[in-house]
Amino acid sequence: MEKFNAPFFGLYENIFIEYSDLHGVNQALQFFEKLFARGLAKAYLATGFSKGNLDHFIKVVKERDESVGLPVSVQIKEQDKIIYQFHQDPFPNLKTIVKKHDLDRTYINFKIRFLLGDEWFYHTTQHIWDGAPFTEHVIYKS
Repeated sequence: MEKFNAPFFGLYENIFIEYSDLHGVNQALQFFEKLFARGLAKAYLATGFSKGNLDHFIKVVKERDESVGLPVSVQIKEQDKIIYQFHQDPFPNLKTIVKKHDLDRTYINFKIRFLLGDEWFYHTTQHIWDGAPFTEHVIYKS
């Protein structure tokens, strides 16, 4: 795994802050959703994944996150449950600007829908911003 890429994530933080200053937090969140969707879709499509395949989800998400230096763990707990943990906070400077769940939603919803499908959802059980050792999203099929 590569070292955490602080300049990469810092650029995203700066973009969010500037956009938020100009247009408000809600507009910045919408912009982030579009920005992440565009970049992630391109990266994910290049892998040749099969939508709905849990093993592909784990491989693709982990490889992409590690390629930008974000330490994560992703594992299947059951055929309809995945545990996705972030072991470093990619956006610590946004903590005072935006609610954690709103920010997380800008990327996690896209990852789940794009790679797994519309019948998959998530629940955050722990978050670094609350002092937890990692942010944990439990992804499940309804």
